[in-house]
Amino acid sequence: MRTWIGVIAAACAFASSPVAAAPASGCGIPHEIHDGWAMSSPDKQGLNAALLCAMDEGISGGKLADVDDIVVIRHGVLVYERYYDYPHQMNYDPTTRHNGYSMTKSVVSLLVGIAMDRGLIKDLDAPISSYLPDYAGLGASDKDRITLRHLLTMSAGLGAERAPGVSFQYNNAETELIGTILKKITGKGVDVLARDSIFAPLGIKDVAWYKTPVSGLPTSASGLSLRPRDWAKIGQLVLNRGAWQGKQIVSASWVDQSTAEHIKTTEPHSYGYQWWVGRSQDGDRTIEWAAAKGFNSQKTIIIPALDMVVVFNAGRESKHMVAPELDLLDHYILPATLRN
Repeated sequence: MRTWIGVIAAACAFASSPVAAAPASGCGIPHEIHDGWAMSSPDKQGLNAALLCAMDEGISGGKLADVDDIVVIRHGVLVYERYYDYPHQMNYDPTTRHNGYSMTKSVVSLLVGIAMDRGLIKDLDAPISSYLPDYAGLGASDKDRITLRHLLTMSAGLGAERAPGVSFQYNNAETELIGTILKKITGKGVDVLARDSIFAPLGIKDVAWYKTPVSGLPTSASGLSLRPRDWAKIGQLVLNRGAWQGKQIVSASWVDQSTAEHIKTTEPHSYGYQWWVGRSQDGDRTIEWAAAKGFNSQKTIIIPALDMVVVFNAGRESKHMVAPELDLLDHYILPATLRN
């Protein structure tokens, strides 16, 4: 089993950042909203505040990616928090929920791990027809061979002319089936499962989860809205390998499995069990990370080797839409750590 806490290579020379680092000006100072986060200045947790402020200046000045907010956690401490205002659109603050879109999928993955820990799921390779014998469509050619592992890795082949397990194809329906299985074995929707087994232990109270109008059931592929700082709590839970304040919420082995690479994708990044797996390069240093990703560039990025979690939310497509926040990660946030 791969542990994705990678080993970083020896120190190297660093390339200059896209925007010159200005003197630290107190930008990104976290707000106290009494949600359980310890807070400190970036420098006390080994981050170069001047480089973070350069990033802030570039975003505010329209030179860098359009993002609604950035939250940075280092060594379990909230060190940087910034919200940006744009005309003619909703603006955010620490008390405002942000739609995570497909970041919801990664929370559902944690629920699968919890179900396995409780013995409700015993084998990822059992056919899903054993959970859903009456589910329409699963009796078609090859579909009776679809397993939960196929659904978790987006390789079930639903809606495509390919056998299960052959290749990756992003498909919301596969995550919805995971939610259906969880409902079948627990009698609860993913919203209630997450509330009881994840959100309550983490002190996450301000939650919205979209429900389909016809069935009234919560969606599993998207629809979860949390405060950015609460998305960071999900990231910190994964960084802690499933533990929170001394309590094991989901087993470390599940976190290791689900955030490991299981299948190649058409994108630069690989895929685990409803988690994206990638790496950033800085000179000859390679920094591995896992991430929950969603439409409009929502990202919760877990960087074990640096003991760091970074959350980006955005409400509109950026002019640098391919991976705008990863540019901010690679050129500002990671160097703020590596150069200090």
